[in-house]
Amino acid sequence: MTTDITYPTQQDLVTNNGANPISTTLVNRMYRDSVTRARPTGNGHQDPDQAEQQHKAITSLVQNHNLEREGWWRKMSATVALLRHANSIIDQAESKLRAQQERIFMLEDLATADDLTGLKNRRGFFEAFERELDLCNRGKSAGGLLVMIDLDNFKTTNDTHGHLAGDACLRLVGRTLQNEIRAMDTAARMGGDEFILLLSNTTRDDATARAQTIAARLNNLSLAWYGDLIPIRASVGLKNFGAGDQIDLIIRDADARMYQTKAARSRSISYPVRSTSVPDPANR
Repeated sequence: MTTDITYPTQQDLVTNNGANPISTTLVNRMYRDSVTRARPTGNGHQDPDQAEQQHKAITSLVQNHNLEREGWWRKMSATVALLRHANSIIDQAESKLRAQQERIFMLEDLATADDLTGLKNRRGFFEAFERELDLCNRGKSAGGLLVMIDLDNFKTTNDTHGHLAGDACLRLVGRTLQNEIRAMDTAARMGGDEFILLLSNTTRDDATARAQTIAARLNNLSLAWYGDLIPIRASVGLKNFGAGDQIDLIIRDADARMYQTKAARSRSISYPVRSTSVPDPANR
């Protein structure tokens, strides 16, 4: 008796559809080997049990292959989803970090800036002076000049025209100083009507000449205020600095020279428009 067995085709057993190529190759090879071993012998007879076992083996292999393929795609899909989620979290974190850094920079600027004039405040000035003296001590700066500035007639302006006019005068002085210095220099408002300049990495002669020019600009300023022209006058004191100097001593000397100039100017009946009254800095 001959047992006829219908064998599944290779297309029935394996449907690739993007499956793992290694698994597909193994299934194809197993199919060919199994069918060859299960085919009838030369006498036309075949062992039914062996054929059935071969059929079950192939079917089991195909089922395992399909499960493996589906599991592989599920794992890949889950992995891709996790990666996308991780990238989204990273992008959000980087955005928050950038926002925090911008806020920190803004707060640092506010902490070292004068809100009325936009110049450095006292804190910002001392930080800049410390950096400059550090450069001097390390031989990376030739030193420079400290310029102390005090407005002569600021109280009169406030008493006559009001504090809004006084604030406008301070803003005008701040803009003038900022426009007269280099990017490497520092202009600050120390408080009230006192300003200070740090002319960095420059020679004594060049710094003194620039200080004279700045003093002339200040003493030629006038503020137009509701039909009135308010003159601005300033006294200036200078002090050179370099390696080995101390901040408090440099400021003390420049401040003393500024008040000497102010005292001399106060004895005058009027302030000449082009008078600068800037003494040469003393020898170090």
